[in-house]
Amino acid sequence: MSVTPRQLLEKFSQSATLLPGLPEHEIAQFQQQLRCPVPEEIRQTLSFSAGFNSNTFGAVRFTGHQDFELTDLFPQSVALLPDGCGNFWVVDINPKNGTWGLVFYACHDPAVIVLQARDLVTFISQVLDAENTEPRDALRYVRGEAVKIIWRDDPWLVPVRDARVSQDSVVSQFAEHLPEGFGVADLRPAGFGSGFSWGKAGPNAEVRRHGAELVFGIQQRVPSFLRKIFATRRS
Repeated sequence: MSVTPRQLLEKFSQSATLLPGLPEHEIAQFQQQLRCPVPEEIRQTLSFSAGFNSNTFGAVRFTGHQDFELTDLFPQSVALLPDGCGNFWVVDINPKNGTWGLVFYACHDPAVIVLQARDLVTFISQVLDAENTEPRDALRYVRGEAVKIIWRDDPWLVPVRDARVSQDSVVSQFAEHLPEGFGVADLRPAGFGSGFSWGKAGPNAEVRRHGAELVFGIQQRVPSFLRKIFATRRS
């Protein structure tokens, strides 16, 4: 039987500083803000504790932090934890049934999105039990190493022309509606540390998402003739 977020918080209640739980009317207000159902598992968690303070990473709040801006990528989400530099760990929520899904690290410098955890329980474990969670020190790795790999190599991004001929109908049909010069990232089968860059075409680069699917289209920078020459000379 899988562990629930509440059960995990109860396990660490002696070593972590838990925030007070929410009364029912505040949970109802939170649901109105989300504009989708709050699953029973999350409702029970909120009634027990609205989050916790971590000496290492700061305050995790299940009702969210302010100032999260990447709402085009995650229109239905809760910003669980800021990193103090304008970046956030955010949980993606299914707008139809309210299910809390994957947790991502949404970073603006460099401008990348990284998959942090498959669910809220895993994320809580990564914060409260960093030394004993596999992989070890997962938040530090994502923030310090994964962002660099993705920004440099973008291994999970494919050109839109390749995505259009994908055997996966979800990817190919989405790519058919994207302009030339876009890349496509399919994070559905991806694991910890995967992701994509979203700002190589500049701060106003266009990013599209295929509904609630974890499939994204990202505008790419088109190198100029001179930039191609300089890049060739450096290599």
